[in-house]
Amino acid sequence: MRRPVALLALLALAACGGAAPAETAPAHPFDEAALEALAGSLHADGANCVVVEHAGTVVGSWYWDGFAPDQLQEGFSTTKSVAATLVGIAADRGLLSLDDPASRWVTEWLGTPSEAVTVRQLLSHTSGRYHDLFTDYAQFAFLESDKSAFAVGLSQQTEPGSEWVYNNAAVQVLETVLERATGVSVAQFAEEALFGPLGASSRLTTDAAGNAGLFAGMQTNCDDLAALARLYLDGGSAGGAQVVSADFVAQATAPSSPLNAGYGLLWWLNRPGTVVGGSGAPEAGPLLAGVPEDAFWASGACGQVAIAVPSLDVVASVMRPADPADPGALLSCGGESTDEALGAGVVASIRP
Repeated sequence: MRRPVALLALLALAACGGAAPAETAPAHPFDEAALEALAGSLHADGANCVVVEHAGTVVGSWYWDGFAPDQLQEGFSTTKSVAATLVGIAADRGLLSLDDPASRWVTEWLGTPSEAVTVRQLLSHTSGRYHDLFTDYAQFAFLESDKSAFAVGLSQQTEPGSEWVYNNAAVQVLETVLERATGVSVAQFAEEALFGPLGASSRLTTDAAGNAGLFAGMQTNCDDLAALARLYLDGGSAGGAQVVSADFVAQATAPSSPLNAGYGLLWWLNRPGTVVGGSGAPEAGPLLAGVPEDAFWASGACGQVAIAVPSLDVVASVMRPADPADPGALLSCGGESTDEALGAGVVASIRP
């Protein structure tokens, strides 16, 4: 387990014969004992890594159960927030527009009820594309070998923009959009345009037909998830370069539809108003109690989370191991409340 950075610095100072002033406060706002307790609680709930940052500096990082910082594991639906970022980069480069009909690239939809579905509607879960639980979570996610072709071939269920439905297959259509708009494989585009500039070792996996998974399937780690959240908190900038435009970041982290105040463009939001969360039913927001309303996060099955709180300049991430090839294990892997446990726990760990 790695200890909070401030504690390590004090130990190093003592080893060199120096003495830190007794009243010197850490250069961050956290109570380190509270952070240790939070990390321990997350570990007890199955986490194998946690990272907490303030102002772009790692305050604490923990790795357990033989898991190494650079080791990759399944990110599940945190992949969706990467998908949004890739679309934003493509839009910044003039390769597409969010309000273009997706049928500009998905020509299979021309002359069908899906012709008017926009890229933005695919990003906001308001496309109206066909959805039921078996089709989306079993047939599409586990049984189909060509996931993009299957997703494109589904029918239109409702009028575009008329309802909010969390739809994995609709998000996967963005793989077809991106590949045809950029002219390169989506996995290659992700490495060149996003993971490389972030210094991330994450990668997108592909199905048997060679399609990159955009609804899920990213292999990642806590450090890389924190870097993704930090990219958005910093307005799309990383390492002195503008990776994705501040304009896209602002759109992605604001409510994307009046149908759900708790969702941006493939990012979850902590806004007040009517929200639709994991239950699929409308409820009063915000989604995370005890967390500032400007918070946004990427969330994946089994408790994969990367959260940013701009008003506190804080980023945190957590991952829990699970086998993406075992549907039975995914049904019982838990982690449904990890986003709130991480977000509220980090906020509560800040000194008064």
